[in-house]
Amino acid sequence: MDLQIRLRTTPRLQNIRNTISFLLILAAPTLVQSKSASIELESSYRFLVSDTEATGGVLYLATAGQLQGKRLPLSFVDSAAYWGEHVCQLPGNICTILDTYNPQMYTLLPQKSLAGDLQTERINTHDGANIYDAATWQIAVMLGHVINHFRIPDNQDAYALVNNQNQLLQEGYSGNASHAGVGANRAITAGEVFVYNHQFISNPKHAYTFRMLPRNWLSSDPFSGTRYADQIKTNALPTHNPDYQPGKVTWTDWKPITGENAWAFLLGPLHAAYINYVIDLKKTFIPYQDRAVQNALDLLPTFAAMQSPSGAVYYAPAGTVANQGDQLINSYEVAVENNFSLYAGLQILRATLQSTLENEITLSAADKAVINKALQLSDAMINGGTLEGNRQTAGLLVFFKDSAWRNGEFVQGGFADDPKRESRWVANSQRKAVDVNTWGVAALGARQIDQWFGFGTSYQNWQQVKQWGGYGAGKTLWGVGFSDQDGNGLNADGTYRQGILSTEWTAGAILMVRNMLAYYQTIPQASSQYDTARRFLETLERDEQSMLTAIKNLRIDTYATVRFPGQPSNYTKLLSLPTQPYLYASKRYLIPFGWYANPLPSTCATAWMLMLENRYNPFVYGGTQ
Repeated sequence: MDLQIRLRTTPRLQNIRNTISFLLILAAPTLVQSKSASIELESSYRFLVSDTEATGGVLYLATAGQLQGKRLPLSFVDSAAYWGEHVCQLPGNICTILDTYNPQMYTLLPQKSLAGDLQTERINTHDGANIYDAATWQIAVMLGHVINHFRIPDNQDAYALVNNQNQLLQEGYSGNASHAGVGANRAITAGEVFVYNHQFISNPKHAYTFRMLPRNWLSSDPFSGTRYADQIKTNALPTHNPDYQPGKVTWTDWKPITGENAWAFLLGPLHAAYINYVIDLKKTFIPYQDRAVQNALDLLPTFAAMQSPSGAVYYAPAGTVANQGDQLINSYEVAVENNFSLYAGLQILRATLQSTLENEITLSAADKAVINKALQLSDAMINGGTLEGNRQTAGLLVFFKDSAWRNGEFVQGGFADDPKRESRWVANSQRKAVDVNTWGVAALGARQIDQWFGFGTSYQNWQQVKQWGGYGAGKTLWGVGFSDQDGNGLNADGTYRQGILSTEWTAGAILMVRNMLAYYQTIPQASSQYDTARRFLETLERDEQSMLTAIKNLRIDTYATVRFPGQPSNYTKLLSLPTQPYLYASKRYLIPFGWYANPLPSTCATAWMLMLENRYNPFVYGGTQ
């Protein structure tokens, strides 16, 4: 019998009817997509699950050791024309380079110069996979297949595909390494290099993975074999080894970073496993022996080793080279955004392990002991307590509340418990970061932040970010860039400046706004804060919709039709694909935190769009707001 016929129109039942209708309206956007929107999203999804050779995707085929025959993601798709016709033609850039072979180190490297930096960037972009990008890829591949019912070429199993990345991390060598060496991509302690907060790690499976993984130790310049190949000069190539040839350069990016490892070992694989086992297979837990769980457990003690007494977790082990130049990082440096990624990953690991402990009946006593130890350790990291080696920490939550928050927003970073500094925490106030605030709200939740600092604090934090980080047209917000130094923000008349627009970081801003929407909608009508919350909701809903609309302009098929400052001319002649990925950013730009943004098809940007379309929050267990 029809539900509406059965319900009598008493006040109580009328309220039930209204509630049901309201819930159906809320659910409709996520349950029903227009045909054109679904086709566009599926084309973006194809980018994530297709081969980079000829099919417009971002996957390459591994050939090394146990990885042979596995498909693995890269971070970007580029073209020789993009670099040769656009980047090399920008004022001040020189791309003609001399690569020299060093017989003592067996390296083939460019000279230290602007041209050398440009070649290194080309190679990292062309041949590299950032492990954070790969983690977002894992989540998006599973969402697209399980929730959107998009197919994968050759009918590959979606979870088997994303598990290739977990195996890559576990094996510890590059996908196309000609001589597969276990642990080659792990930051094992060697003397004073890669020392983890005064602790030494010699077992590869417990060491951080480097943030960028190449296909092979000798990587290819995208100019190789093209009409730009004559810009590559070589010197003293060995005659006895044909692997060394013009266009091949030794990989140089060996940086083990806490934030990237939190995504690679916690957020990406555990979410992918949840979508597979819980959402798709309708199980109540993720099996203990699943590689995602085992990899996470292997690295948990290392994350704990990197935690300071004040609660912050350090950016990278001692002996790590900074993003730019040859200078080593300060081992007491903290990136607050990294800490939010790790906090979210630890929360997800705890929920995963608790569910497994409660529901997997085949667990042995030893398995249960490992899980309980991991739960105790992760709890200490979050809430404070005793770490291994009888070290004490105040915990991440205390750090976020008492140190990381300054003047209505989260600081980008600083130095924690550095014996050479007078204060236990010295904040870095030189530059502001967008993502530390957007991800901070998404990870902690607007409710928690408002409880700490007063009702409306999360909302005001977002207003501040827009003041210095917002990008738009006129008075319409399009999204955000990276920092307060991008040329973005609001003019005195309320119009937005147009420095640089980032797909990935705008996605994080939308996630932040959605978290606030979910929270402020819960304020009851009887509350004295109700009217204020309603005003917040009006602005937040407008911001969400304007950013969702504008971010589509960074999809490759629409990008060339929109006028962006700094946009390459004749973009479609520089790069054209049969798929519809999202670009990393609106123009080429040196981000203040040490790397270049480029308007290139991006794995993480496209993956974030899959998460947004499915309203999936990667900072919380199960992806719910």
